[in-house]
Amino acid sequence: MLMRFAIALALMTTLHPSIARAHHGLDFLVVQTAHLPQQGSGYVIGRVDYIAEEQDEMEFEPALLFGATDWMAFELHAHFEKPEGDSAHYESLAPALHFRLTPRDNKFSFGVSVEYELASDSDAEDVFGLTGILGYATAGWLVTANLQLDKPSNQSGELGFAIGARRALNASHGIGVEVFGSLENNGPSELLLGYYGELSQRFSINAGIGTGLDDGPDWAARSAFIWRFR
Repeated sequence: MLMRFAIALALMTTLHPSIARAHHGLDFLVVQTAHLPQQGSGYVIGRVDYIAEEQDEMEFEPALLFGATDWMAFELHAHFEKPEGDSAHYESLAPALHFRLTPRDNKFSFGVSVEYELASDSDAEDVFGLTGILGYATAGWLVTANLQLDKPSNQSGELGFAIGARRALNASHGIGVEVFGSLENNGPSELLLGYYGELSQRFSINAGIGTGLDDGPDWAARSAFIWRFR
């Protein structure tokens, strides 16, 4: 807990901005980066996660990501869940805006993401999300950290974090590690080992295996299928 608090404090001094709800997953599976699509570029992203815990479940998240300007991207994604033994059900729909605050070719990158998750069930609460992003890229390495706030409609907010580092093996393939979770007392967190592959000019896949830390899942298999349509 002390280590996670130190990470959050360091990020706050730079950015002032649950288990992580990061989206726009082009570079990592969970960690967000400030590397936005070029203006006019569009992506369809299909997230599929299997989470093994007290009750195993599948999570599905289709998303559309579009570079609206050189410094802003728009995203729309939906959440579906399928607990073990039950049918899949629709959980929420979330529009989001991603902002890059530094020049595109800068080694250091800063960004902010804002989203509003609209719950499908009238008994569930909508959730406002705010993420501060700090990154550094050099010599085939990409290192990024997120500080996140999730604020349900009628509850106090919850702080979360996500940190990722990936190393390019060549122009098309990379490997990395991601750590993410809650900064609340006894909040769940997870360590994830990932593979990131550009299989063609238009199609990429990210895949990883994770294990829980501090009440996280027993294990998790996470994947993202990414198709660039513009």
